[in-house]
Amino acid sequence: MENLTEQIEEIEALSAIYGDDFLVIDEANRIYEIRVSNENDSWWSATLQFLLPPQYPAKVPPVFEIYSAWMNEADMFEASDMLHTISREHQGEIVLYHWVEALRTFIDEKFTDSQNKVDEQSNVDQIIETDKDENIPTGEEVTDAQEDETLFEESKKSDYSKSEVDTLKLIKSAKLDEKPQIIHGEPFTDRKSTFQAHLAHVVTQDQVRQVLEELKENRKINNATHNVMAYRIFIDDRNSYLHDCDDDGEAMAGSRLLHLLQILNVKNIVVIVTRWYGGILLGPDRFKHYNNCARDIMKVAGLVESSSDLKDSKSKGRFKVCKKH
Repeated sequence: MENLTEQIEEIEALSAIYGDDFLVIDEANRIYEIRVSNENDSWWSATLQFLLPPQYPAKVPPVFEIYSAWMNEADMFEASDMLHTISREHQGEIVLYHWVEALRTFIDEKFTDSQNKVDEQSNVDQIIETDKDENIPTGEEVTDAQEDETLFEESKKSDYSKSEVDTLKLIKSAKLDEKPQIIHGEPFTDRKSTFQAHLAHVVTQDQVRQVLEELKENRKINNATHNVMAYRIFIDDRNSYLHDCDDDGEAMAGSRLLHLLQILNVKNIVVIVTRWYGGILLGPDRFKHYNNCARDIMKVAGLVESSSDLKDSKSKGRFKVCKKH
């Protein structure tokens, strides 16, 4: 029973993390799959299909198969061996998130190697063509004007990158004696129930309390049906995590939210998801909405590994930073 509970929580978290890339193949037999792609070229992708045995995670790892159009036999063996190694290193623990992200890194590295080979061949071809034409110098010097123009272009790129991470720097600027600033996510509504996530960088339990108090200064949030909370703080001198959660009347919602933070391995973060009940029961979907809202705000804040939809979230400006809601 304990294994089944961990499996259910892990699947809910993976569904929230990977969205449309996560697919239920056979719920009754616990068979699922996740598609993993390089964000620059979707051809470089693989599908990880896995079955969760009743003994997972306590005694055995999931049973898996990898499908990919570009992998040869050597690539397939290397990727499979990598997942088996992860299972041995995390014996008795959940491993699916580790598997997926390791497979993503594997694909990205293969893609990069392929691009480097193409670039090297292109450079060789260009040198050959240059040597054929006596009128084209092979060692042309860069003028000061060209160098200034290059520096100017790099400066523009640097400023653009800085503007994208200003918000992330802002929420990570909190110190022990500072009041954390809060990011508020975009509200989401399903069958008249509305969910909204809030996130702040915290390094002490007192700051967690300050965040909750500040949120509840807003009458609408204070009067919400539920304010489900989870936090995870890394204690440097103990090399361990301090964490806790609060269901606020929504049974098991807080523990599932904390489970999501643990799988994503985020630290020094508190997430609160507010729900205004609309009078229609949502059943298990409510837990999916709590996790999805939390995942979205962590993606926008740059706390989750980058993916194709992270850029979309940033471009749409789906969040704001403010001291008061």
